[in-house]
Amino acid sequence: MELALPEMARTVATQPSERHCIVVVPSMTFDQELLQNVLGIEHYEERLLAMLLQLCSPHMQVVFCSSASISEDIVEYYLNLIPGVPITHSRPRLTMITCDDHTPRPLTQKLLERPGRLREIRDVIATCRTAGIVCMNTTSWEAELSAALDVPLLGNPPELDALGSKSGSREVFQEAGVDLPAGYERLPDMAAVVTALAALKAEHPALATAVVKLEEGFSGEGNATYDYAYGSDEQSIRAALPHHLHFQAQAETYDSFASRFAAMGGIVEEFVDGVSASPSAQGYISPHGFVQALSTHDQLLGGGGQVFQGSMFPAADRYRSRVQAAMLEVGEVLRRHGARGRFAVDFVDAGDRLAAIEINLRKGGTTHPMMAMAVMTQGRYEPETGTFLTGTGRSKCYYSTDNLRSQAYRALSVTQLIDAAVTHGLTFNPVTERGCVFFMLGALSEFGKVSVTCIADTLDEAISDYDRLVTVMDQIGSE
Repeated sequence: MELALPEMARTVATQPSERHCIVVVPSMTFDQELLQNVLGIEHYEERLLAMLLQLCSPHMQVVFCSSASISEDIVEYYLNLIPGVPITHSRPRLTMITCDDHTPRPLTQKLLERPGRLREIRDVIATCRTAGIVCMNTTSWEAELSAALDVPLLGNPPELDALGSKSGSREVFQEAGVDLPAGYERLPDMAAVVTALAALKAEHPALATAVVKLEEGFSGEGNATYDYAYGSDEQSIRAALPHHLHFQAQAETYDSFASRFAAMGGIVEEFVDGVSASPSAQGYISPHGFVQALSTHDQLLGGGGQVFQGSMFPAADRYRSRVQAAMLEVGEVLRRHGARGRFAVDFVDAGDRLAAIEINLRKGGTTHPMMAMAVMTQGRYEPETGTFLTGTGRSKCYYSTDNLRSQAYRALSVTQLIDAAVTHGLTFNPVTERGCVFFMLGALSEFGKVSVTCIADTLDEAISDYDRLVTVMDQIGSE
């Protein structure tokens, strides 16, 4: 059963009529205390339900694993989005595996503790010519799961996970020759942070603010800012830092942040002034080592421009090609180091400056919107123009957020939401190839939160559909 990743890719391409299996393990294998700062994090595994759309291939089997049970209504919602494949054909090719474990631990760890669940996965794999594991990110836990199932990880080798850390990102940017904020990496503790902050200010006297980042922060929640108005030399910074380090995570304290920093390390870098936008680009490094562009985006950020809220596709015309070109340069460096799979590079645009901020060697908030749009419209990204064309030749854009939320939405059921979207013509229409697609539906009634991607011919139309959806949800939520 075990095949090297390039060989598996060749087999899938040359033997499409054979049965192939994707085992989806959307494990949030990050610092678990930090993740608890994200509202509804328990349901972020559901973003990769977009992988169910891979059942559009008639011989594909999908095993989807989750910490908690996912209702059949939600499963059927995604299966009904698959063009040209009735649910009677797709549902038998889908196996849902749940650990029924709500504890704040990585899903991968939960699976490894349950031999019975692993046996169920192996039973499906045994019926297929090839199989591979798709994860949110890849660490030693995912490597252990890969060995336990005797199938390859379809992603970055776990031993190279550090390339996507904050320090690793800065080092890759330097090797690629792309602009990045001034700063220092590989800092072991807060004492080193104090020294780095003072040195950064001495080198850049006009700098007003610096950013301190945990090595393994998630969605900006591991970031903190320091205002040099409280002191700029080592002695004054040391005295001011416990009282004036501003954390993006509301529940964070200096002691908890310092403890995490001592455990994982991190960086200090300049807070870039005059930022007008935060574009990003997705790339893919194939099993054979080819780097290709998958998309560009403008990110929607909260928390003073530090916390990811959503994205718009495509990125603005004025920097789209530069963002893509810089991402490909970074991708070449990652490729030379042996990285594989999806990655994304985040930037900030400040006047004439386009600075690279971080690398995400994982599937993130910009993965599922593009994945869904590609399957539902049978389309593709055009790197030469930075646009997306459907199978019918239409150009498409989207507006996407993981943070559509209100306490009023807790009164809504999944069925009510979808029924309302249908009634108001907001669900995805395969004829017009326009409409809204929902993710994280399991968080709706518990947290009043849902993820949505609005697809349309223009970005203005996508935003208009999103605004209409919010109006409808506000109305039915208050009834």
